[in-house]
Amino acid sequence: MFKLEEKHLEAAQTIAARNRTKKSCDHCYDRGWIGVSEQNMLVLCTRCVDMDKSMDEWKQYVMEHEDLKEHYGDLFEEKELEETEESHVAPTKPEHKREHNQPRQSFVPGQKRTGRAKKV
Repeated sequence: MFKLEEKHLEAAQTIAARNRTKKSCDHCYDRGWIGVSEQNMLVLCTRCVDMDKSMDEWKQYVMEHEDLKEHYGDLFEEKELEETEESHVAPTKPEHKREHNQPRQSFVPGQKRTGRAKKV
C-alpha cells in the first residue's frame, strides 16, 4: 500500500488552506481539512474548501513530482479521457422501456363504501 510522504502531506495542507472560501468553520476548525486517511492522504472539508480549485492545484503538484506521478498520474488522465468520450456520445433512449406508462389497475371486487358509511 502506498503511503503519502510527510512533505507532500504538508503541501496538501497548504493547498487546502489557500482554497478556503469561509473565514470560520466549526467542522474543520478553520484548517481546511478534517483529517488524514490510512494512506496518509488529506481529507478536505466539504463545507469551507473549494474542491474544484484545490483538485486542480493538487493535479499540478502531482504532475511536478515524479514519485507521485507514478501513483496518481493515471487516475487524473483516465478522468479526462472519460469526460471527453462522454461529451461526444449522444444520449439514446432505451429500447426496452415502454413509451407510455399506464397506471396499475387497483380494482378490488366487493361492495364500494363511500364517505362515512358504516361497515356492515
